[in-house]
Amino acid sequence: KMGGAPVGKMELLDLEEYTIIIFLRRWCDGEIRRNELQKELIINLGYATGNQTFEYFKDLCELIFNHGRRALIRHKTNCICVGADESCFAQLILRAANNYIEDATLIALLLVPQHLTSETIALATKIGTSIKKLIDSDKKNFALN
Repeated sequence: KMGGAPVGKMELLDLEEYTIIIFLRRWCDGEIRRNELQKELIINLGYATGNQTFEYFKDLCELIFNHGRRALIRHKTNCICVGADESCFAQLILRAANNYIEDATLIALLLVPQHLTSETIALATKIGTSIKKLIDSDKKNFALN
């Protein structure tokens, strides 16, 4: 279960990485938590963008969980540790969204077979871009208040 080995603490992550890992954990918690995640994305990003971001996230999770090289291991939702697989998942999305395609490709190859890397990176890019918008919007709203 090396993928579950702790590699960090949630409190030390930047907001983008923290958000991605929380989204992943909530996704893994089942249908009720997934529905809550979808509603939150719609509220915070607007109906079209929020729903599309949720669909991209769903597609990425299904791709990795159904076609991954091995089972992805995650920690419980309220765990203070960051697991190796969770960190890898978050870094995939962040690298892709920040246009570090070579890095994203290497990370994708750890998670999925080679023929799925392009699709994985495309989904990760879209998700990461939306998460960056979500966080930037929250920061602006916080600064205004």
